[in-house]
Amino acid sequence: MTEAELRERLREEPVPGEQEADQRAWEVVRSSYAARERVSWIERHSRLVLVVAAAAVLGVAAVTPPGQAVVERVRESVAGRTPSEPALLRLPSGGRLLVNSSQGSWVVRQDGSKRRLGSYEGASWSPHGLFVVATRGRRVAALEPDGDVRWTVTRPNRVAQARWAPGGFRVAYREGSTLRIVIGNGEGDHLLASSVSPVAPAWRPGAVKNVLAYVDRARSVHVVDVDTRQELWSAGTGPAARKLLWSDDGRRLIAVTDRAIRIYGPRGRRISGGPTVPQGHLLVGAAVLPKGWFVYADFNERTEETTLVRGTCIASDPCLAIGPTRMFSGAGRVENLVVSADERWLLVGWPAADQLLFLRLPGTRGARRVFAVSNVAREFDPGGTGVRAFPHAAGWVEDATS
Repeated sequence: MTEAELRERLREEPVPGEQEADQRAWEVVRSSYAARERVSWIERHSRLVLVVAAAAVLGVAAVTPPGQAVVERVRESVAGRTPSEPALLRLPSGGRLLVNSSQGSWVVRQDGSKRRLGSYEGASWSPHGLFVVATRGRRVAALEPDGDVRWTVTRPNRVAQARWAPGGFRVAYREGSTLRIVIGNGEGDHLLASSVSPVAPAWRPGAVKNVLAYVDRARSVHVVDVDTRQELWSAGTGPAARKLLWSDDGRRLIAVTDRAIRIYGPRGRRISGGPTVPQGHLLVGAAVLPKGWFVYADFNERTEETTLVRGTCIASDPCLAIGPTRMFSGAGRVENLVVSADERWLLVGWPAADQLLFLRLPGTRGARRVFAVSNVAREFDPGGTGVRAFPHAAGWVEDATS
């Protein structure tokens, strides 16, 4: 072991009593922050406020050895995670990342090299990342990962949210308020449902049957066998669902609303265990994790802070006894949650800090728990040709096998 590696290991090892002291000090700082007078963004981040905050936190650090953790947390809340990479020079694990930006869709490889596929408005991976399905205006296109077009479908109205089935033989997409299906070779385009909500459809994992979930305008969730067009079940969600997710075994459907996560069993039976955030909070993101876990982003509108929480396990095994775990907290919205191809990292977007955060998932081994990348908006607008909206990660797949 080198001196640098030893220093890193020592830095990662917690000091006895650090977590308890960290929590006590952080609650004091957080309570003071929550009770502050509401001021503008510029005033909140003025030099005077930063100096006063730094002095207060350093005072805490001087009183207790675990204060260093509080210093780092407050520094993250106002300026992003430090230290960080100056650009997306590499991914912390293998595979390829698909990113949608204001300048089009991009494929990012593990070594940080990037290829722009074209000026598409949205894109997502096919199974195993062999192809990409992308949309722009009234056109759906299937692409090679290098951007070469394999086939296209053009419709009378705008299209969006194209998603490839796990088996590779079907693609679902929205045209206006309708949901349509096309075969994976670009043929057989047809209508599946009318009066659907602007929520991305979600294919059930597994390649045996092509089963799709979608939300209609009346806020009900429908699960349909696409090949037979038979509805398997439907259920109301109450408040409108904003996102649909399947558990990795395909036995649970998760509907994410503004304030609650609702979990459904194989026949639409409501299952307990889905969290509800307090009044004044919003669920701004969610993702399914390996082995029956899921994670969600809880945004507090009053304190303007997001907390990432690993929710209670939804699998039918002993992990049900393990409660929620807080993974991260930061100022502003922390959203767009994507799990790495090797299921060891959680990628999240942090627009307020212009950063991507790669968080090592609980239960996976490795010395580095957080890998941060700065200047993300500029990374996907290299020519500076337009407004640098923060990009959106659309999926992380293994390296191509063919």
